[in-house]
Amino acid sequence: MENSEVVKKKNKSLYKIVFVLITIIVVGLLFFLFRNIIFEVIRYTKADDQEGLKEFMRSTGWLGYIAIVLIEALEMVVIFIPAEFIQIPAGLSFPFIISVLLCDLGVCLGASIIYFLVHVLKFDNEFIRKKQKRINSIANKKKGQNTQILMYFLFVTPIIPFGAICYFASSKKISYRRYILTCATGVIPSIVTSIIMGTSIKYFISENLPLWALVVIIFSLGAILFIGMFFISRKYLFNGRKIRNTPYSFLSPVISFVFGIYTKLTAKIKVIENDLYEEMGALEGPKVYLANHLSANDLYCCYITTDPDRSALVSNRYYMRFKSTRWCLKKLGFVPKTLFNPDLDAVKRIIGYVKNDTSILMFPEGRLSLDGTTNKITLGTGTLLKKLGANIVILNISGNYFASSKVRRSHNRVPVEVEVKKIIKNNELENISNLELDTIISKTLAHNEFEFAKKHIYKDKNKAENLDSVLYLCPHCHQEFKMHANGNTLECECGFKLEIDEHFAFNENEYNLHNIHEYYEWIKGEETKKILPLPKDELIISQDVNVTKISFEGKDKDEFGEGKCIITKEGFSFIGIVNGEELQFSHSLDSLQALAFSVNEEYECYHNNVLYYFYPKDNKQTCTKVSLIYDCVQDLKDATK
Repeated sequence: MENSEVVKKKNKSLYKIVFVLITIIVVGLLFFLFRNIIFEVIRYTKADDQEGLKEFMRSTGWLGYIAIVLIEALEMVVIFIPAEFIQIPAGLSFPFIISVLLCDLGVCLGASIIYFLVHVLKFDNEFIRKKQKRINSIANKKKGQNTQILMYFLFVTPIIPFGAICYFASSKKISYRRYILTCATGVIPSIVTSIIMGTSIKYFISENLPLWALVVIIFSLGAILFIGMFFISRKYLFNGRKIRNTPYSFLSPVISFVFGIYTKLTAKIKVIENDLYEEMGALEGPKVYLANHLSANDLYCCYITTDPDRSALVSNRYYMRFKSTRWCLKKLGFVPKTLFNPDLDAVKRIIGYVKNDTSILMFPEGRLSLDGTTNKITLGTGTLLKKLGANIVILNISGNYFASSKVRRSHNRVPVEVEVKKIIKNNELENISNLELDTIISKTLAHNEFEFAKKHIYKDKNKAENLDSVLYLCPHCHQEFKMHANGNTLECECGFKLEIDEHFAFNENEYNLHNIHEYYEWIKGEETKKILPLPKDELIISQDVNVTKISFEGKDKDEFGEGKCIITKEGFSFIGIVNGEELQFSHSLDSLQALAFSVNEEYECYHNNVLYYFYPKDNKQTCTKVSLIYDCVQDLKDATK
């Protein structure tokens, strides 16, 4: 067994060496055989010397033609070099028809080599298989789909290299005639698009084509490919089964792309492609993806990690209140849920999606991290997952707390990593109790951002932003809301000061507080000491608030009022007047698991599926304290179990 593993590792290393050598050959060919053509074409076009350009092209002989064919073929064998690497320069250098024919000939040559390696010599390379994860996932979704139809769809998908498609197709039962015909015709839309881009660039240089026209051409070509990919996938791959009001909506990739641009302003995302990542891609059937929740950016991180599998997001029902977002979310298969309350409608929707072979994405904490560590998962998570009976994939996200969190947004792009931490297969669920499953999920999701921060340097000059509203209790004078944030400094009016260094750690201090998490935990400890001796029915907090009853028919139909919010060891209560009528309700600790809140704004809860926002009248900074106190009460209840 050990010898087999050694041989496998040696083969893997050998394959990598061979691929590196082929890459060097491809780059070398481009540079030594093709450099003069590219450089001279650019020089002649800049000078608007059409006669000189024609004369030069005649003088190149067959060298340029051969270079295009060979490089197009070799880059397919290598697979990780994009086809545009040679197609755009071809459009720059040769007439349109000749460029298309040369690139297509190169594709056929490369496809033939791949077919011979895989179909005849049974060439099997783990390195290549890793590059095919996207194709394998799509193929798993539609078992038995005609290989040719699948190839046509993949060839108009710009993000998948031609070579990877050919390696995949060659491993199937397909004749060479059908295979090479599909390759020769399937790549034409992509080749034509790339060559038109190259030709447009040439005219931009030589004929003073306006920049706006060049941009319109490039975006129009991309849109044509995208629309073609959509209709092929809808008609042949998914047969309309997952298009309407599901994550496979036409809008999904568009919104994901836009969200990605926004996310990448603050984050440099790296997906860790470990063995579990490969195993995730090979899983059949719907999956439930679970992830820790540090930031709104987590959603995009999960999407790119699980791509091309699209999942229905389970999240706060609040996002359905606006007409514009409501329409989009419905199209994307969004599952609205009332936070921290039992919600049978959400459970039914989730079960329906899984039965329809659609994956689910959940953040079991139900809220963003305030201190850079993982919150408790919501009650009933294990029970729901057991009922679903789907494969469970647990993701761990690191770094997003420093990119864009509940407290602050970075002004620099910071490192973020996403890793598949654990996979629980559906056939394993029978031997795991609900409670054991909750424990496994909690332990796997457990995360401390400040351990991750030790490996990185953060240059942000405003690391303390809004921390005075979170770390509201001074360890020196024990006064509340006397802390003030300024740049990377947190200072109390009594003179106590903390500096945040390049690893988001505090400077040395007499209270041995090393980071935000430890400071926050210290405050929770202090608040718990005050609560512990109190009788069950004694008031811990009684706060005057303005209240908004949120309408899901539109913001203009919200109702307003005022009253008191009360927390005791038995739960949360509200007494007041809303829209001129008396309103009173209470929640036990079991029926309301946490109080969600926005820093310096409000805290909130659902009651009878209606969402209420509570705005402190005296000091908006107390929102953090109210939510923290409720967490302390919950922790005391759990400790007595």
